[in-house]
Amino acid sequence: MNLFDPTRHYPLLEIAWNPKSAQTAITEITQETIAQLQTAPLLSGHPMDDVGFGSDLYFGKAGVLWAINYLQTVEAIDKTFDVAIHLNETLANSRQQWLNQSPYPDQSSYLLGELPLLLLQYKFSPSEDKSAQILQSIHKNDAQPVRELMWGLAGSMLAVHFMYQWTQELRWKVVFKTQATRLIKEWQPIDEVRHLWTIDLYGSQRQYLGPVHGFASNLIPLLIGRSLLTEEEFEPISAKAMITTVHTATANQNGANWPAVYDETKPGQNLKLMQFCHGAPGMVTALATLPQGSNEEFDSILEQGGELTWRAGPLKKGSNLCHGTGGNGYAFLKLFIRTGNQLWLDRARAFAMHAIEQYRLSRKLYGQLRYPLWTGDLGLAIYLWDCLQAQAKFPTIDIF
Repeated sequence: MNLFDPTRHYPLLEIAWNPKSAQTAITEITQETIAQLQTAPLLSGHPMDDVGFGSDLYFGKAGVLWAINYLQTVEAIDKTFDVAIHLNETLANSRQQWLNQSPYPDQSSYLLGELPLLLLQYKFSPSEDKSAQILQSIHKNDAQPVRELMWGLAGSMLAVHFMYQWTQELRWKVVFKTQATRLIKEWQPIDEVRHLWTIDLYGSQRQYLGPVHGFASNLIPLLIGRSLLTEEEFEPISAKAMITTVHTATANQNGANWPAVYDETKPGQNLKLMQFCHGAPGMVTALATLPQGSNEEFDSILEQGGELTWRAGPLKKGSNLCHGTGGNGYAFLKLFIRTGNQLWLDRARAFAMHAIEQYRLSRKLYGQLRYPLWTGDLGLAIYLWDCLQAQAKFPTIDIF
């Protein structure tokens, strides 16, 4: 049985790891992006994206500004470009875009709404007024249907976690635990071993599994914000998460994969996707910080997911994070941090070298960069930085 669709992947280009090439690509991507921001602040969409360039973290300018600021902060690029002067206008555009286009105008979105821009403004200039705006935005999700990371509660919990990191104020811990309690309450058993969320999304209710829309996405803030939970609270979360991960996977001698949507009537089917948002790479990346050694089956299935990601090879959909080669490479970086096995770092860097070639070919073919953080070249730049540093800090999830 084939656990993925091979037509979605390329054979890996065998290019030796070259740190200088990685740094050069980071510089090229960021310099061209900054040059465009200085002449055409709205930037342009890309033919490979389904929507035009917006103001949000996922597809739009908020992600661009975040990425440039992050790379400046870690000293991967110079600091001459002033990110802060772009924030007010981008926030205004984001709010207008949200009112006109969002399917969920009454709730808050981490990836597609105003929250990341408010967080960036607070990061540059902390104030009580900005804290109040962030808190008001987060509280919009208190009574909304539990959704996932992109639109709902899991995303707002990430914002709460980052505010607590920065301020150490008790109020953020209280909000996090309140939203966590609601999230956990909605996590229901579907049989003796599996516990899943039923995601109310786009007019249907499905048991998605991945780290953007499903089971893994709702676990992300609980794992990232683990320090805000007691051991008594975290242990059952950890145990259920590992058991469910094992029993929603399909494995064979080539590795393991997970469907985008779990269907207990069709086990082992719908295994076409192998990318961050759906499939093994994202499941490994999102769940690799669960405790090691307490569940051997879980430890094994994560590495099997990494093995299948390697066998599948780079993605044809680009070098990006959400559904591209860079995002898949994060599974290897996470396994390197988890296991200490150099093999995974070597594989991450092999994907990095292939992704550089993908980005350059795309740049030549379309005559422009693919700007968004999650679906474009800036996400690749940060992946390359993590390969250089031998670390695994997935942008806007592990680090803000």
